[in-house]
Amino acid sequence: MNDLFAVVALFFCSLVAAYVTFAILRSTAKIQKKEYQVGGAAAGFLVIYAALYASYHQLQGASLSKYQEDNKAMAEKLKEQADELQDVIIQGTIDPPLSQAAVVPGLTPALSDPNGRFYLTTKGHPTSLYVIKEEKIIPLTIFPGDDLKNVKIPNVKIP
Repeated sequence: MNDLFAVVALFFCSLVAAYVTFAILRSTAKIQKKEYQVGGAAAGFLVIYAALYASYHQLQGASLSKYQEDNKAMAEKLKEQADELQDVIIQGTIDPPLSQAAVVPGLTPALSDPNGRFYLTTKGHPTSLYVIKEEKIIPLTIFPGDDLKNVKIPNVKIP
């Protein structure tokens, strides 16, 4: 629909320009080919329309290239974000063991076994873990390079 509107708008702009140029300003023009010959306002209309259409076509190509580049950049960004949201497995131990303590990355808890071992699956790379047992909370910050397959949480005594 936008292309049809553009062609119609270019047609009427060319018609107005040809009228002003040839009726009011009394210009002349002539297009001569082997197959045909056009003169006067019709030739002026064709020249103006061809120039406007070429400009429009070039602008469309430039904006299409920009949209394609933007689309490619967005697709790469979405892929990176999707990779961050893949399941991440975190396992490790609480040392010394703290049986039946909840180990929580964000809002997904997992209970530790009697030996203090735990196993979690979460979406994306967590930034912290919390060990919760009764009124005791042990925080652990997780950095991007940390090994999530062997997390050690020190069971410190909190006064």
